[in-house]
Amino acid sequence: MKKIRKIVSLAIVLGIVATSCTDESSIRKRAIANAPKPVEKIVEAVAPQGLGKITKINADAFEKMNNEGKFLLVDVRTPEEFAEGYIKGAVNVNFKKRTFPDYINAIAKDKPVAVYCRSANRSGKAAIIMQSLGFKNIYDLDGGVKAWNKASKELIKEDNDANKKLQETLKKGELKGKAIAGKQHQVGVEDFEKLAKSGKVTVVDVRTAKEFAAGHIEGAINVDWKNRHFATNVLKTITNARPAAIYCRSGNRATRAMYAMSALGFNEVYNLEHGMKSWNAANKPVKTLEVKGDIRHLDVANFNNGILGKVGKLIDVRTPKEYEDYHIPGAANIDWKNDNFKAMAAKLDKKVPVMVYCRSGVRSGRAMKALEEMGFKVYNLDHGIKAWKAESMPLEGKNIHQAASTSEEGC
Repeated sequence: MKKIRKIVSLAIVLGIVATSCTDESSIRKRAIANAPKPVEKIVEAVAPQGLGKITKINADAFEKMNNEGKFLLVDVRTPEEFAEGYIKGAVNVNFKKRTFPDYINAIAKDKPVAVYCRSANRSGKAAIIMQSLGFKNIYDLDGGVKAWNKASKELIKEDNDANKKLQETLKKGELKGKAIAGKQHQVGVEDFEKLAKSGKVTVVDVRTAKEFAAGHIEGAINVDWKNRHFATNVLKTITNARPAAIYCRSGNRATRAMYAMSALGFNEVYNLEHGMKSWNAANKPVKTLEVKGDIRHLDVANFNNGILGKVGKLIDVRTPKEYEDYHIPGAANIDWKNDNFKAMAAKLDKKVPVMVYCRSGVRSGRAMKALEEMGFKVYNLDHGIKAWKAESMPLEGKNIHQAASTSEEGC
């Protein structure tokens, strides 16, 4: 930590702290009570306390504070991106590396730290992880380098001495940190399987939707870590009523998600060590969705595969008149144009994915966005029932041969 302090000197210390009211002993008791016996020995919850404040600031304010030396500046992009141009005074700690939590945790926490990336996606997640690790004052450049460039701000290409020294230290592996907020658990395959089968945890796959569809652990729900709205989505999708057991492909994404979830208030998070790579190496079973291609917008063949595989609840979001004329067999009707659409959709089981379609894909695309915001997993029929009919796929209704009206779609 002394080496980091030597790298960059800071001018001021801010003291705004958001305090957690979670009781440590009650978390530990709940965690032990909910954990299956085989893994009880590794349950040790520590309540997050003294979580710091994350402040998003625009390019002008960011530049002013940086010029005044008010924070240590960290570029969390890749070294290649950093070399293409960085903000004056920045050092580089690559967010995409598995070691990010360890390395960023070695930076002094008693002084303000500012982070930025290309668009504020990675830096936003980095800030949450840093919050979990005990940083008290974190600034995040709103819009990232894209916003910086738009404001015609300067980028430096020649490497600086502070970053050179930091990179030398990182290469030697001399910087290691320890989480101080929350107790996360790296769990082996056998213990993770026992957790998943116990019914006492929420299993969360933090890979992309396509990876999830290709093969996932049975019972898992999908919350994509790469999505810039991960924090919002995970809070909407799962609760803190019981521990979360998470995994990704190799353990990299899930490790970072684990720290972020701790800061978001999840008191007990288990991570499958080495992810699906270790799960597959142990020949453990996976469940697949019978769909291919873009998981969110499926063509006719793949949408039909999803129906045949019963991967979700089939919903026609056209008007009742359109639905009555003809619809895909087995579909229920929830009219997107109805003012009570969300209230009716809220009655559906969020544990079951939703497969939606309309006439051309426009309404169902809007419905998909609304349903995703409500916490549903959604698959949309690309180009709607027009494409379905063009492929001579099965229909039922009172007027199957009715010509599709171009005026029905609306706004």
